[in-house]
Amino acid sequence: MHDSTFIDSPKSRKPATHLRAVKDREHVGADLDAMKLPPELAEAIPFALEEAFSKVYTTDELLGGALTKVVRSLDSLCKRHGMLIELSVANALAQHDRYAVSTQVRVPISKAALALVDANPARNLEGLNLPPMDGGGRLVIIDVLAFDWETGTLHVVSVKRGGGPQGGRAARDARRDLTAAGLVLKLLMVRKGFPVRAVCNVLVDWYGRSGIIARRTVSRESIDDHFGVPVADFVSAMSYRLGQGIAERVAPLLSEALGRRSEARDGTTMTIADADVSLVSAKSNIVSDAPRPSLAECLAVLPARRQGRQMNVFGA
Repeated sequence: MHDSTFIDSPKSRKPATHLRAVKDREHVGADLDAMKLPPELAEAIPFALEEAFSKVYTTDELLGGALTKVVRSLDSLCKRHGMLIELSVANALAQHDRYAVSTQVRVPISKAALALVDANPARNLEGLNLPPMDGGGRLVIIDVLAFDWETGTLHVVSVKRGGGPQGGRAARDARRDLTAAGLVLKLLMVRKGFPVRAVCNVLVDWYGRSGIIARRTVSRESIDDHFGVPVADFVSAMSYRLGQGIAERVAPLLSEALGRRSEARDGTTMTIADADVSLVSAKSNIVSDAPRPSLAECLAVLPARRQGRQMNVFGA
């Protein structure tokens, strides 16, 4: 979805319950399972599961059909989990009247803004504001845009799952886009009637291993403190339900895979004597009583290869 989506935050919604003080894992799981998620997020979870497990994957002969489906589906769901984290962060903020939230926001970035970001460190760009577009440039999609009515801060948010390093050009582009978007959004929002006092570019690196260096980075441990409202438990509730759905779908596939492997192993067990007979039988099909040619005779038809390093002799 590339069109920006605004998420309502009606006063009737209650803030998500903070669960950090709960130490008993069973209680934590029960509370996460009982946490009410908005329809958009609740429906996205089974959709992601169905889409990943309903795909037809090419069977890996090493793994077999069932294990291939498990591995490929889990790999697909890890990628989808990143998108669900983004949606969960947005919905968690929208639970509070304090925030006006939009997702997948298209921001036109001017050439001047891009040149400014490329030529300066992030600390030199703080407080600067540029017009949205001067021709040329490019279009950047911001994951989450959240305006804090209490502080007047516009949070320009990029969300990464951060389960592994994302280096090279992708990391540089993510940092560059986030910074450039922050430069043009303040004037744009002020013109639309939002009393923006400051812009905060923030990278949500959920597991903290993306490798992307940003001016301000928060993880699942620090995201609540940054936004001042409960976010982490809301995302954890989504992840808990996704994990439950994965377990339900993987269990029969694993039983099928392990059962078939046991049957195959039992069905193809050979004694040492059987193996010797098979080997002799195989040899009998190849070896005959005719005299064997020598290897030299076989290779004699090939052109001779010059051995060692050669030296040209001049004046001989």
